[in-house]
Amino acid sequence: MKIGILGSSFNPAHAGHLKLSLKAIEIFNLDEVWWLITKQNPLKNKSEYLPFDLRLKKVENLITNEIIKLKIFEDSTESIFLIDNLKFIKKNYTNETFIFLMGSDSFCEMDQWRDYENIFKLMPIAVFNRNEEKYRPLASVAAKTFDKFKKKSGIGSAIFEDIPAWTFIDDFNAEESSTMIRNK
Repeated sequence: MKIGILGSSFNPAHAGHLKLSLKAIEIFNLDEVWWLITKQNPLKNKSEYLPFDLRLKKVENLITNEIIKLKIFEDSTESIFLIDNLKFIKKNYTNETFIFLMGSDSFCEMDQWRDYENIFKLMPIAVFNRNEEKYRPLASVAAKTFDKFKKKSGIGSAIFEDIPAWTFIDDFNAEESSTMIRNK
């Protein structure tokens, strides 16, 4: 099976998460998308978070199909860091093929993530445009560091052939954001 992993705090989950997941299924011919929820993003202030149970409930209410699944691995890994959870997934789901899905806003700060370079070495990455913000993500530290591994948009399933590999989906736009929803 080919599985997309969308890691987020889902604080709260919104239509943009769903839109990104459905677009990834279409582009990469995915069998499933796992919403990998974190209890606490290490780069964000804990006081900004909705209660975890409420975030879980909002995710469950938003997912209305069998292809998108909520996953929580932090209790098994005893880590809130994405790299640890992705390593756990790769170790325990050896018959699956994975791609990491993310918004361009997250890609801009990816170099601040623990051991971010090894995320590129674990699985391909698809970066989805947010708010028509093409230039800032493509000028980010992660983009520059892994520039020679960037694949053209429209590569589809071929992205799984070589790792590291990443692509920027620029014909996508999701204006929804968790921050915007919380601030309302």
